[in-house]
Amino acid sequence: MKQFSVVVPVRNEAKNLPQLVDRVHKSLTEAKISYELIIVVDPSVDRTETIANSLAKEYPITVFLKEGKIGKGYSLLQGFKSTTAEIVGMIDGDLQYPPEDLAVMYFYLRKNRETGAVVANRKKYHSSWFRRFSSRINAFLVGRLLLGLNCDIQSGLKVFRNEIAKQITKNEISPWTFDTVLLHYCQEMGFKISSVDISYFNRIHGKSHVKFFQTAVEIVLGNLKIKFRRRKTFTIDPLKKNSMIGAGVVYKKKRFITHTTLPLHKTALKTLSLWQKLIFLLVISSLILGLMLNAHFTALLFVAVLSFIYFLDVIFNTYVILRSLYSPPEIHVTDEQLATLKEKTLPLYSILCPLFKEASVLPQFLDSIQKIDWPKSKLEVLLLLEENDKETIEVANNTKLPSYFKIIIVPESQPKTKPKACNYGLHFAQGEYVVIYDAEDIPNPQQLKKAHLAFSQANPQTICLQAKLNYYNPNHNLLTKLFTAEYSLWFDVVLPGLQSIDTTIPLGGTSNHFRRCDLLKLHGWDPFNVTEDCDLGVRLFREGYKTAIIDSTTLEEANSNVKNWFRQRSRWIKGYIQTYFVHSRNNFDFLKNHRSHSLIFQIVIGGKTAFMLINPFLWLATASYFLLYSLVGPTIESLYPTPI
Repeated sequence: MKQFSVVVPVRNEAKNLPQLVDRVHKSLTEAKISYELIIVVDPSVDRTETIANSLAKEYPITVFLKEGKIGKGYSLLQGFKSTTAEIVGMIDGDLQYPPEDLAVMYFYLRKNRETGAVVANRKKYHSSWFRRFSSRINAFLVGRLLLGLNCDIQSGLKVFRNEIAKQITKNEISPWTFDTVLLHYCQEMGFKISSVDISYFNRIHGKSHVKFFQTAVEIVLGNLKIKFRRRKTFTIDPLKKNSMIGAGVVYKKKRFITHTTLPLHKTALKTLSLWQKLIFLLVISSLILGLMLNAHFTALLFVAVLSFIYFLDVIFNTYVILRSLYSPPEIHVTDEQLATLKEKTLPLYSILCPLFKEASVLPQFLDSIQKIDWPKSKLEVLLLLEENDKETIEVANNTKLPSYFKIIIVPESQPKTKPKACNYGLHFAQGEYVVIYDAEDIPNPQQLKKAHLAFSQANPQTICLQAKLNYYNPNHNLLTKLFTAEYSLWFDVVLPGLQSIDTTIPLGGTSNHFRRCDLLKLHGWDPFNVTEDCDLGVRLFREGYKTAIIDSTTLEEANSNVKNWFRQRSRWIKGYIQTYFVHSRNNFDFLKNHRSHSLIFQIVIGGKTAFMLINPFLWLATASYFLLYSLVGPTIESLYPTPI
């Protein structure tokens, strides 16, 4: 692959093309830059195409005949779509721009990673005063005032990163607005734009194809569309084919390296879609209007709807719990089955452990993993450490780790989240199976063997096994006792009940076992969702797969501090809200493909989240009813007539 690709759009440039090609070749060859010229020929009445093909026999040139609409912008787009070089350039074929500056601009861009484009600024004009005046007026009015671009926007000599050009589609440009779209996207993608001063010369041969007034109108109208067009989210391609490393997005001028190719509409980068915002606004407006017109009736109707939803939730949960208690569907693995396993036949198992500022718990995790009953020659443990977490990195490097432990440094980038670190670690995992453990986890020593056997017993559509979670410090204080009761109900009763009806199962934050190939098909985790486990459980179900619960428990440390508990609970609520809105973006598709399970999703994810937010107000109302009956009692009673 060439280091540098230069696109030359030409039309009736037969006399200029040989000299241009020769000067480009001499300049880039002397600079030791491996290059290619891509000449895109618009329909011409002279011998431009013939000469271009003749030059291609002597120089590294690829010639394309213009396809589709006529115009410089479309020619440039066609040329850039044909190259894979990281750095690309463009130069007009009329010899008005000095090709010798291509090398200078290339090296500047290569050296400065924060720069996305280098523009040739026409400092000295060796052409008409009118051309100079019109160009500078255009740069000021359209470039600086309208689009905030402080450079020579219509300059025909530019060098830039190909990842910017790849974001441009045919529908976003016109014959004369490719340049401004390119520079606008450069800024939107978080890059800087730099300039190099050049001299601009008169044509030697031929006539300009620019029709001043027609072109001026087209430029103004085209750039007005750019200004008021809905903000675009840009994708960043992975560094290598068939990999997710380096992949990411750019949104609102911020670059997020997520190491996943998960489609944006399936992520929580933007929690609410436009139609969801409109529905939310409509509901709130209707509620406010109703309270203004008839407060009592509106409140009565609201309580009635809320009571009905609570009633449905009670019925559904009772059904799920009864199914779980009377015919538990979790996969049981007996001691006899474990005894039949031969270590020689066991596959490689990868454990991902993301840590951030958790140096103090590393010894405990090391001890827990060493107790796991799995041949250590077929085990790899990847410690995923953030690049700026110097303390944990130092402790890990100074700890005598077993040979099957590997330290993976996650490069500094946004978002700084656990799922992003796991996506990065997934690239390095080599095992047939992958499991996630947090640093404070104490998994059952037999868990990996049980998961291995459970996969062999499970339905082929079962691609995830969730181990049960509980706490090793339940008696620390009242808070840890409540936490333990909640976890026991959720993982020992509710999740097996959900499994019994073959519906979506929101995963726990740890001890999720996958076949690595299946996890890659799902594009890993959503790096923008703070409960990426819950999201992944819903996503795999929507893709037609299943989760099963296995009879193995991982112990964690329950939060014993109210302040920390509040932070953790707030994060869970936020994540469930994100998951709910992400998977409600296309409810009709959910309903069409999964029927009643779309309603169960509304109850399990949407309902649980709503109840956590609404319950405190209901508790307050209940307390007020008993403590302040004389003031509020009759009013509250009026909202609960006999039918409700």
